[in-house]
Amino acid sequence: MAENGFNRTSNYHSSAVSKHTIRSFFPISDPLPKSIPSFAIPLVLALLVCLCFPPGLRSQKEAELHQRQFNTLYIEGKCLFYEILKREAEHVQILDKDRKMLVKAQKKIPGLYEHLMNFYYCHTRPDEKRGVNFRSHLLDFTKNMAGEFIQSITEFTPNEKASPLESVLYSTGYFSRQMFPIFRDYRRPVSRRAKANWALEELKVSEAHSFSRGEGIKLAIIDSGVDPTLQELRSRITALKNFLDGSKPAFDKGKFPYDWSGHGTSIATVVFQVAPGVELAIVKVYDNETMSTVPPSRWSTYLFAAGMIWATQNGANIINLSAAFQVDTKAIREASQYCWENNVVVVSPIANVTEDEHEKTLYFPAAYPWTIAVGGVEKSNGKLRVSALSSEAVYLDVVAPASGFVVEMPSYLDRRRRPAMAFGNSLAVPFVAGTAALILSAMEDQTLLKLKEKPGQLVEAVREILRQTSSNTILGFDEPNPVSGYGCIDIIKAVEAAQNLKVKNR
Repeated sequence: MAENGFNRTSNYHSSAVSKHTIRSFFPISDPLPKSIPSFAIPLVLALLVCLCFPPGLRSQKEAELHQRQFNTLYIEGKCLFYEILKREAEHVQILDKDRKMLVKAQKKIPGLYEHLMNFYYCHTRPDEKRGVNFRSHLLDFTKNMAGEFIQSITEFTPNEKASPLESVLYSTGYFSRQMFPIFRDYRRPVSRRAKANWALEELKVSEAHSFSRGEGIKLAIIDSGVDPTLQELRSRITALKNFLDGSKPAFDKGKFPYDWSGHGTSIATVVFQVAPGVELAIVKVYDNETMSTVPPSRWSTYLFAAGMIWATQNGANIINLSAAFQVDTKAIREASQYCWENNVVVVSPIANVTEDEHEKTLYFPAAYPWTIAVGGVEKSNGKLRVSALSSEAVYLDVVAPASGFVVEMPSYLDRRRRPAMAFGNSLAVPFVAGTAALILSAMEDQTLLKLKEKPGQLVEAVREILRQTSSNTILGFDEPNPVSGYGCIDIIKAVEAAQNLKVKNR
């Protein structure tokens, strides 16, 4: 994978000349004997260093030293975290049982620090962490995290199912399922029912593959994980990150992100069928079976923001984020802008709504100018129409199939739940994200390089291609509107436009 995330070739040449010689290590009054060649001593010293400290051994010892230093610092931060929880619990107005839990949090809520720090440290822009002492920075993050944890407890009201503390823990994914699944099938293909759906035929996906299959593009799916038993998906996965695995400290990838809800797996199977040549990065930030117990909180947005930043730092060109929040938060806003500045295409939906909720048109991150906002369409009596679950939004870019087709579900779930019929704008997102992968893969090398020269320029080029090639006519509209945006995507036209795109020299 090349620097920009594409499999592109480039010529690289470096001709650095050393300014130092071995003479600088000897007194001027004691020159080297003329009988010894000038290159002999550097060569001998280099041989001695290699014999005494082989390169592999040196790098291994350095890594072990850094790991020990990090572990020591991490323990220091952990002690500070629980000390703050204990101290602050005595001064805030919370339930007595929650106060008792916080006072003995290290014992009563084991692994809480590891779980939170696993994503809390990653949820802010990386440029905020440059040029600072790592020790003081990590400890500052620990203090902020402890303070926010206490404050967030006061934001939840008690209910029959969970206390405010338990609600916060649910929203952070602390209770997410960590068990190893019992597989019924170790290797299985995507089912025929999932492959033979009207959406793929309507969009002429198989014909588009003669132009582009998404090769050389890395697409991150930020969701509930994935079922690894699906052969086609497993062969395309090149990167993993589980932000809900609190058993390891920050920076580790964590345990495999098994999908216990089916949402992430359904998204991944659609992405694969639209763009079978992409590399997949699976990022787990959500557990539908536990986190849906309570309303989203600031911690929910921190998880998604951490996933977006991690995906960008690890070479993703496109991010499929099938989630929507009704609150504009700093974490999601800055993460969206960070992705845009690094020319990473973020595709997100407007939320599923009922008729009485249509006036709520702001859903984030779709409403931000840095992302591509997607709505849904369905097929009724042989004709396409805007989905009943899709609301009006002035920021809507395009729409795609979102209802009435079959998707895959994890093999280790109840057999009655797989495969399943899909409904919702979440499923429109992978059609658009997959199309974006085909667009980037179809572009010429020089075009990609030119578009990457300026922050956000590549994202805007993809947005413009999607808008210009989409069709509103088949939906019964004459021009762009808040109901259907610029229309339903046309994959073949989008790929052809990408192939013909030229960027003028600036």
